[in-house]
Amino acid sequence: MNATAIIWGAFLSFIVAFSFVVFVIYRQKRESFFRQKEAELGRQVAEVEMKALRSQMNPHFIFNALSSVYRFMEKNDLHNAGQYLLKVSSLMRRVLENSLHKEVPLEDDMDALKIYIEIEQMRLQHSFEFRINIASDIDPENTYVPPLIIQPFIENAIWHGLKNRKTGGLLNIEVFKKDDMLNYIIDDNGDLETEHESAGVLGDGKKKSVGMSITRERLDVLNKTKNAQAAFTILDKTLEDGSYGGKKINLKLPLEEM
Repeated sequence: MNATAIIWGAFLSFIVAFSFVVFVIYRQKRESFFRQKEAELGRQVAEVEMKALRSQMNPHFIFNALSSVYRFMEKNDLHNAGQYLLKVSSLMRRVLENSLHKEVPLEDDMDALKIYIEIEQMRLQHSFEFRINIASDIDPENTYVPPLIIQPFIENAIWHGLKNRKTGGLLNIEVFKKDDMLNYIIDDNGDLETEHESAGVLGDGKKKSVGMSITRERLDVLNKTKNAQAAFTILDKTLEDGSYGGKKINLKLPLEEM
C-alpha cells in the first residue's frame, strides 16, 4: 500500500469519526432541546390547571355563596338555606375531585355544571331556566373532556346577561359531534347590562376577562399537547326587531372517546 492510499484511508477515517462525533453532539443537543420544551410545556400545563382551579373556586363565588346562605337565614328560610349550602358543598367537592384529572367523563362534568347552574338559579330567585341536551350518539360515560371547561362561558351568560332579566331567562346547552370534534353550544337570551348592573358583584369586566383569559390558555395548552384545533366563537344575537337577543357561543374540543 503506497503512501497516497494510506493518507486517503486516514483522511476518510477522520471524516467518518468526525461525522460521528458531530452527529452524537447534534443528537444530544436535539434531545436536550426537546426535553427542555417538554418540561416548559409541563410547567405551563400545571400553571394553567392551577389557574383554572382558582378561577372555579374564586373568592367572589365563595363570598356570594355564604352571603346567599345568610340572606336565606335572615328570612328564616332554613329549608332553602340548607339546600343551597348542600349544593355549594357538593360543587366544591366535585371541583376538587375533578381537578386531580386532566380529563373527566362528560357525564361527571355535566353533573358538576348542573349543580353550579342550580346554585345560580337559587341566588337569582329562579329568574331563568336551563336545558342541557347531549346528542344521542355521544356516550357521556366514555367521552372525556377537560373539567369545567365551559363553566366560564356559563358564568358570563348568567352574570352578564340572564341576571339582567327579571323573568323568562333561558340558558340552553347542547353537546354534539361534528367533523370529529366535540361541539358545545351555549345559548342565552340575556339582556344587555346597564352601567349600574355592570358594577355589581361578579358583574365587573375584570372578572369576565380573567375567566375568558384562563379558558384561552387552557385551549392553547390543549392544542399543544394534543396537536388539536380547539377554539371558540362568540356571537351577539339580534332579534327580528333589531334589538339585542343574547349570546351564542360555539366551543370545539378534540373528541376523546374511550
